[in-house]
Amino acid sequence: MKFNQIELRNFRNISDQSLSLNPGLNIFRGENGQGKTNLIEAIYLMTMGRSFRTSHLSDLINKKHGQGFYLSSFITKKELSYRCHMLGEESKKQISVNNKRWSSAQMKLHFQSVLFSPESLLIVKDSSQKRRDLLDELATSLYPGFIKIQWEYMRLLKQKKALLRKLKEDKIRKPQGEVLYEQISRQMLEKGADMTAYRLTAIQDISPILLQEFLSIMDSHYGNISIDYLVSNSKMMFQDKRQILNAMYKRWQELKPIEMATGQCLVGPHKHDIDFIYNGENARFFCSQGQQRAVVLAFKMAQIKLHYRAHKAFPILLLDDVLSELDREKQTRFVKYLISTKAQILLTTTDATLLPEVAISSVFEVIEGRFEKQKPMFTGGLSV
Repeated sequence: MKFNQIELRNFRNISDQSLSLNPGLNIFRGENGQGKTNLIEAIYLMTMGRSFRTSHLSDLINKKHGQGFYLSSFITKKELSYRCHMLGEESKKQISVNNKRWSSAQMKLHFQSVLFSPESLLIVKDSSQKRRDLLDELATSLYPGFIKIQWEYMRLLKQKKALLRKLKEDKIRKPQGEVLYEQISRQMLEKGADMTAYRLTAIQDISPILLQEFLSIMDSHYGNISIDYLVSNSKMMFQDKRQILNAMYKRWQELKPIEMATGQCLVGPHKHDIDFIYNGENARFFCSQGQQRAVVLAFKMAQIKLHYRAHKAFPILLLDDVLSELDREKQTRFVKYLISTKAQILLTTTDATLLPEVAISSVFEVIEGRFEKQKPMFTGGLSV
């Protein structure tokens, strides 16, 4: 899959910009705060259907110039062409592909990207939500049915939260509310078991490749990396759907009074966690920062391989100032690996000398939201 062109209007600090992209490596060079990450965010939005920086569409709009943003792109995938448009306003966005209305879920299903950023390298020790997102992006990439199950589960979760809030505020009769609470909770658990089963399958699929990529990054022939899936702090790897459902149902029965009293949904995939285990120890507590970063890099590199295996096409690779977080040896090995995948890569950097010597044909200088394509040149360790 390739982005051939992208047009951005009124998107953060980018007022009006059209770019033609190289099918291989594209480098965006500039100081911090100039707009490099804004472009990466726009590509991510058009592939994954959401921003990785905010949940509020209003944050994406430069309100000095209007009340909405506009993105347009020309994408090719497996010899098919797609003209995509996205219009974002304060609280909603409209998407069309080849003049037909699409949803964010359809975008995520058809056009996918893999993001590497300084924040993503902290996932091992970050919040459980970040680790769930990491696993859900993998499941989205591999299994078309996962998106529908996830959407249905999140819809039920939203309904349950609203109902609990009404019960707590006495805005619904208690007998009626409790019946609805039971019905929605049981539906949630059923969908939650399906969603968890997808997640466990994704872990099983990625685990062998994760180990290979981790040892490659660490330049080691020894070591072991694995993933534990936790439901209410209990390990659930290699459990079937019925066992998962029974475990969640039992925990829900225990926490029903607390849910009713606090108005919070305390049981389900939105509360599960993932632990990375390195040589028998939890990487969150026993690995160095460099080892934790290597775990995340290895996971995403393994995701790229699995995506290609499933779809015979690579996702877009987005590298947002991630090289500065790695030592020189890992930088070289990582970039050369990515280039060998033949995927389209968008890479931002403040310092081109961080890059190993590679041949590229698209370099853009970024200044105050403007992207100027540079003539071929040689700088430091980078051939351009």
